[in-house]
Amino acid sequence: MGLFDRLRRRSGLVIIAIGFALGAFILGEFFSSGSVLFNGDQDAVGYVNGDKISALDFNKEMEDLRINNPQMANLGTMQLSQMVWNQQLQNRLMGGLQSKLGFTVTTEELWDAIVSNPSIQSMEGFRDQNTGQFNPDLLKNALANLRDNKDASQESIDQWLNWVNFEDDVRNEALSGKFYTAVKQGLRMPVSLYKFNAARNTRQAEIEWAGLLVSATEDSLVEVTEADFKAVYAENKENFKVINELRDIYFANFPIASSQSDRGAVLAELTSMKDELAASTDDSAYVMANSDVPYQDAYYSLERLDESLKSVVEGQSPGYVSDPIEIGPGYQLVKLMNRRNMPDSVSARHILVAFAGAERSQATRDMNAAKAIADSILAGIQSGALNFNQVATTFNDDVVAGTKGGDLGWFKSGMMAKPFEDYCFRNAKGTTGLVFTNFGFHIINVTEQNGSVPSVRLAQVFRRVIVSKETEQGIYTQAAEFAKALQGGEDPQAVANRFNVALLPNKNTSATDQTIVGLGESREVVRWAFNSDRSLNEVGVINNNYENYVVAQLTAIYTPGYKKVDQVRDELRMLATNNAKVRFLSSQWDAQEHVFQKATVSLSSLFIPGSGREATVVGTAVGSPSGFQSGILDGLNGVYQFKVLNLIENAGLAPTASDVASQNNQLRTRVQSALFQSLIDAAEIEDNRGKFY
Repeated sequence: MGLFDRLRRRSGLVIIAIGFALGAFILGEFFSSGSVLFNGDQDAVGYVNGDKISALDFNKEMEDLRINNPQMANLGTMQLSQMVWNQQLQNRLMGGLQSKLGFTVTTEELWDAIVSNPSIQSMEGFRDQNTGQFNPDLLKNALANLRDNKDASQESIDQWLNWVNFEDDVRNEALSGKFYTAVKQGLRMPVSLYKFNAARNTRQAEIEWAGLLVSATEDSLVEVTEADFKAVYAENKENFKVINELRDIYFANFPIASSQSDRGAVLAELTSMKDELAASTDDSAYVMANSDVPYQDAYYSLERLDESLKSVVEGQSPGYVSDPIEIGPGYQLVKLMNRRNMPDSVSARHILVAFAGAERSQATRDMNAAKAIADSILAGIQSGALNFNQVATTFNDDVVAGTKGGDLGWFKSGMMAKPFEDYCFRNAKGTTGLVFTNFGFHIINVTEQNGSVPSVRLAQVFRRVIVSKETEQGIYTQAAEFAKALQGGEDPQAVANRFNVALLPNKNTSATDQTIVGLGESREVVRWAFNSDRSLNEVGVINNNYENYVVAQLTAIYTPGYKKVDQVRDELRMLATNNAKVRFLSSQWDAQEHVFQKATVSLSSLFIPGSGREATVVGTAVGSPSGFQSGILDGLNGVYQFKVLNLIENAGLAPTASDVASQNNQLRTRVQSALFQSLIDAAEIEDNRGKFY
């Protein structure tokens, strides 16, 4: 099983990476838990063009992705679901298009893709023992044997399924590569269009202009009408398009943090233990029995020791015990066990006797046999009957070190397995002894030591400050009182001021959001907001992953379509005010005296110096002949009048083949993402993941 199981794992995201950016636990009982409360098919995690995506199948894909890719073990459920969701869209939208257009991968093409796959070529089982090169015939033989014996046992079935899944991944990758290559070949930038764009973007107009700017106009001078709101809404309507349902909330955060009473209890407990630790004759056992953090058997360089510890033990004698020290989430007692000078680096040689199951081991002997051999070798070396160098060269499971008489060269602390390092750094030069590590049994000879670093050995009893039930209840009570005041209709900001907490908005919340700005990880809050039973203006207290209590109020619900003017009035207010100011300034133009100033403008920036971005004004100027005198033009930032003094045509150098090729490459690099996004935009997609995860 090992070969093909590793292959499947190492293949990783071979198909996941196609068509989307890489941005879990499986909810095995979500149907029976009552957490999915919505109308319709309760097994539908979503729909693509009317085709259902089964939640059971979706969960299986999430589980497979997590199991086959250990690097994803720490991803949140929603993050993992996003990857699988994108893959589902990829398969259904892009895969359907490929099939419709007749794209396939032949048997020969699939085999070529398999044998050129890095995961295949790098596996030792498919390498020629004489040349060390990849041998396709070895792969063929292994696959034939795998196929013929696939029903022999559950292990054989698993091996075969691993291979089939890997083959599917490679086929899909090859098909996508073939498809995208064909699409890219159909894209090019005509030389004439390239020249036109270059000439257009480099054409400049020298103008003389005057303007009345909205930035210099007081709001009190204008009346913002409903027509202003409707006008700017129409101009920006696409910004308010809702694809999937969105919701707005206000929230206040009540962190579940320890109180002074909680910290005082831990401090008092550690203080009472100080004399016990001082009298202890087995400090490591005392630490293991009384500390929230395991005992660390190590010598710490005083030079590199954390300043909070260094200041405590510096100048003290072995046996000294500190008062409790505040360390991050708790307090600790520190006992100075020993002082000594440690080498900065060590040179050693070793003889490794490995056993079956040890790390990187190919040995077949069991652990007891390995221990007996190691003991025998050590006794022979110590008695003089065996020569260390000779044994290290002829009988050493560390093949590389064996070619050098077991010599490992110089190494510093942290470079070797800890038992090995401890022996080399804590024993004198010339010492020979036996040490066990996860690699096997080592007969070690310390050959050289360099440097002398003052170091200390510490016993540290750490106690984490835990939030007591009384403290948590007090926090919850405060959050509940805050929620009651909001639900009762009190002014939200006045309530926030009374409780001395910030009341923050989170607009356009999506059902699949993982975090909320100001809260961080907030999946439980999002799930609360999108519960199907939630009503507008409802207030709730949410336990957010035992990190905080969040008081949330649902303030808006946006269904698919376009938000209404009233729903985005606050977002439109500044634009509407500017629109009213432009209308006002236009009416005042004739009554004002204007100072004209010179500027050079072009389509490459669309900015008027001192005014801002004004596409209409700049575009009109660049597209007009020399001597053209404009009328009064309404812009985004004011009203303007200009005269074209001169036009500068910057034809530039004729485009080279390299220029056009570069432009073509830029077009083609966008094919994959642009094509995929266009298919998404054209499809009917319903995403219900927020109700499951």
